Amino acid sequence: MEEKRTLLVGMDIGEQVTQISCFDFTTYEPVAIGRMIHGKREYEIPTALTYVPGSGEWYWIDEMQGDQTGQIRLQHLLLDVAKSDTIEVGMQKLDSYQVLKRYLVKVLSLLTEYYPDEMIKKLVITLDEKEERLVSYLLKIANELGMPKDTLVVQNHKQSYMYYAISQPKELWSNNVGLFELTQKGLWYSQIDINRKREPYIIGVTKKNLTQDLDWDKIGQEEEMLSYAFLNAAQTALHKQYVTTIYVTGKGFEGEWSNEALKELCMGRRIFRGQNLFTHGACYAARELSGMGKLDHCLFLDDEMVASNIYIRTYKDATDHEELLVKAGTPWKEVDGSVDVIPDQEDEIQIVVQDVLKHETKAHMLSLSGFSKRENKTTRFTIRIRFANRTNCIVTLKDNGFGEICAASNRVWERHIQL
Repeated sequence: MEEKRTLLVGMDIGEQVTQISCFDFTTYEPVAIGRMIHGKREYEIPTALTYVPGSGEWYWIDEMQGDQTGQIRLQHLLLDVAKSDTIEVGMQKLDSYQVLKRYLVKVLSLLTEYYPDEMIKKLVITLDEKEERLVSYLLKIANELGMPKDTLVVQNHKQSYMYYAISQPKELWSNNVGLFELTQKGLWYSQIDINRKREPYIIGVTKKNLTQDLDWDKIGQEEEMLSYAFLNAAQTALHKQYVTTIYVTGKGFEGEWSNEALKELCMGRRIFRGQNLFTHGACYAARELSGMGKLDHCLFLDDEMVASNIYIRTYKDATDHEELLVKAGTPWKEVDGSVDVIPDQEDEIQIVVQDVLKHETKAHMLSLSGFSKRENKTTRFTIRIRFANRTNCIVTLKDNGFGEICAASNRVWERHIQL
C-alpha cells in the first residue's frame, strides 16, 4: 500500500519525560501515542536511553532488566545534548547529535504501531526553551530522516500553550487565560491576552517566574506550606486580571494538597488540570501550520515573533502584486525570505512594513543609485530579508546582472530597518 503523508504530530520533549500525540480527524482532537513497556501502555516516555557498547544497541532506559554492567545510562539526555556536542560517561564519549537522533527515531517509530501505512505531514516539537544546539540538531535529523523541507517546526512551550488554549471551545477563551506550571524547578505563570478590537485577533502571552520570592527547598513536601505558598503566589499573579479560565500542569500538582488549593482558586473561574497540554498544543499547531486549521482569524505573537508583515509591490502577470516576504507571527530567528525583481524604469525599490499591533503601514525606499547603470530591464536584483533581533530587519540587495546580456557585478547593498 502506498504510504501517504497525512499525520499531524505534536511532541513535547522535556528534561524528564517526552510525550507524543497525533491529530485524530474523527474526534478533531489530539490522541496520545504510547509505548508498550513490561506489558503496560505508557504515555510519558522517559527522556533517557541505555546504550550497550558491545552490541551497539539502544534501549529505553527502563527497558533493560537484570545485570546492567557495562551499559551506559543517559538519564539526563536532553540536558547533556544541549550542553555539549560530546557526552562523556565514564571512559566513554558519545556524539550528542547521534544520541538525540537515536532517541527521536525511537519515539517516532511508535507512530507505526498506530498508523502503519501513513507518514508525517507536519511535525511540531515543543521545548521549554528553544536551545540553539537542540533546534539545529532536530532540523538536521528531520532532513536525514527524509522529511520534506518545512515538515518539522520547533517551538517553545509558550507558543504551544497559545495553540492549545485557542483551539479549545471559544467560551473558554472569551476572556484572558492563565497557566500555572509547578515543577521541581519552581512555579511559573503564563497569561494569554487577546486583543479582539479587529480581526485577526492578536493573541499574546507573558510568562512570569513566581519562584523567586519563595523558598521551595524549605517548603519541601509539607503540603500545608505548599498550598499556602501556591495560593499566595497565584492570587498575587491574578490580582486585577480578568482571567476566567486557568490551566495547571506539572508534576508538582499531583499531590493531594492541590485538590483543595485549586478549589479555592476556582471561585469565578474554570480550572483544568493535566500533564499533556504542551504535546496537545504542538499537535494543534501542526494542524494549523499544515494549512488544515481553523484559526485564520487569530494571529499568535510572543517576544520571539515579528509583529509586522513585510512585502514589496511588484507587477506580475499583467497585474499589480504584493509579494509577501515576512508574515507577522513568524519567529524572527527563522526569517530568511528572498525574491528576485527586475526594475522597470525604477531607480528605487519600495519595502512596505505593516505593523499589526500599531495598525500602521510605512514604506521604506531602497535606492539603486549605487549600482551599475544599465539599459532598462537588464538587471535582476535579489532582495533578501533577515532579522538581527525582533525589531531590527536586515534588507540585502544583490546585483545578479542579466544572464549573458549583462554580467553580474555581485555587488551587495545592505540596510537595517528598525520596526
